[in-house]
Amino acid sequence: MFSNTTSFAVLFILSCSLLKAQDSLGFFNQYRNQYHAERTLKSQLYCNPASMSDYSAVSFSEFGAGYHSEQKDIYRQQLGAGEQGLEIYARSFQKLNSRRAVWGKAGYESLKQLKLKWNENLDFDRVAPYVLADSVGGDLKLERYSFAGGYSEKINRFTLGIEASYTAQLGYRSRDPRINNSTSDLWVNLGINYKAFREYEVGVFTRLNKYTQNSSISFVSLLGNPYVYQMVGLGYSNNFFNGGKNAVAFEELGYQVGVQIMNKGGKDFYLHALAGNAKNTKNIQISNPFYESSELSNKQFIFEGAKFFDLNMHHRFGVFAGYAASVKTGTELGYSVNTQFTEQVFQRKAYRKEDYSSTVKLMYQYSTDHFTLNATPFFGHQEIKERRLYPVSGQKFVYNYLGISADVQQRLNENQVLSFSPYFIKRMVDRSISALSSTTNAAINDWIQQEYYFQASGISTFGASLRYDVKPDKLPAFFISTQYQSQKMLQKNNHLIGIRLGITF
Repeated sequence: MFSNTTSFAVLFILSCSLLKAQDSLGFFNQYRNQYHAERTLKSQLYCNPASMSDYSAVSFSEFGAGYHSEQKDIYRQQLGAGEQGLEIYARSFQKLNSRRAVWGKAGYESLKQLKLKWNENLDFDRVAPYVLADSVGGDLKLERYSFAGGYSEKINRFTLGIEASYTAQLGYRSRDPRINNSTSDLWVNLGINYKAFREYEVGVFTRLNKYTQNSSISFVSLLGNPYVYQMVGLGYSNNFFNGGKNAVAFEELGYQVGVQIMNKGGKDFYLHALAGNAKNTKNIQISNPFYESSELSNKQFIFEGAKFFDLNMHHRFGVFAGYAASVKTGTELGYSVNTQFTEQVFQRKAYRKEDYSSTVKLMYQYSTDHFTLNATPFFGHQEIKERRLYPVSGQKFVYNYLGISADVQQRLNENQVLSFSPYFIKRMVDRSISALSSTTNAAINDWIQQEYYFQASGISTFGASLRYDVKPDKLPAFFISTQYQSQKMLQKNNHLIGIRLGITF
């Protein structure tokens, strides 16, 4: 099923790319339009598929492959000590005419996640804290398949847009504990914009999501198996379901609704607001029947606004302000076998995690016929509170972020471009509070304390990428890019390197 989906996606994108491209601007101008830093900063605007109509005035496509290796000396055990893997992808945006546009992407990744521990599930941030866990863990092999496509059309004063995306994952381990995970994640997005006055538009959109994850764990060794935990947060687990080789199923339904106000397709200013909710239900199998063990509700709110100024044809400025809130509430169910049958004896809210963040960004762009510079300094503030009842336990972190990213694009000659993109981010801990309760398991207590020290520490991150593009006569443009990132924390360093090859047309 996965290979057929991916093949269809690649064929769709490549067929779209055969449409005649608008190349009158020259290779350098096409390049900086395709990799425009401002468009990346405005990614929230394009959550509405109707707003994709003004994504670009010309068509472009990219096909490539890359490899990356990440090695961490300090890390959260549930997220692992790094990742190694190969990626193959294709993506395209096609401007069919002044009223219609289509876009799509497809990808395949083969990854190895290193030294995972106390977590045997995929998509940790989505299902935590209700993960299947053991004290051994190990490297996890992961395959990921993704496909997305969309269409927008302008009809008089209206612009309609639709987009669908699908991602599937297979995660497995060939040694004890032998985990087998599969996920399915489907999104359908619908949007409509209305030109209310001159270049001013008002848009509304909705996003619907269906997600599933199925996990099972088995052992081959006859010499003994590690204890299996059904975690419920901050080191605690559900004793009723612990210890077995049970299958676990997560099912999630979610929605998001949003509204946008913009001028000139977001080139002058835009306001974007989104609210949503998702409910993730975990079921655990005992013998044949499945029993619901928890429900995790995630309420979200996102706001972003931006204003742009053109000083002259060479200088452009932008100001961004954003706010995001996520509140996760966990409801847990308890069972008893005191009678002949397994009975539910309680249902209670026992877990809550709140994450609030705000960001201010400044953008400066300088451009000439042969050179473009984009610089974006930013400041952020984040507050995270996590707590559970029965027993009472919790922690709180307040962070400040300071950083800058830049993108330099230089035309070497009429068919060669060199770009350099450095960035720096510093996380400063303003406050950290621990009110963690100890469990009866010493190994779990050590893990929870390590998690707390990790989250209560500052991080300095520096990275950069270098890319070279060349456009031979009568052939697509070729590129090669390299990436390096260094992260320092608690006197230890984490490193990431990557390389990517591809073509653009």
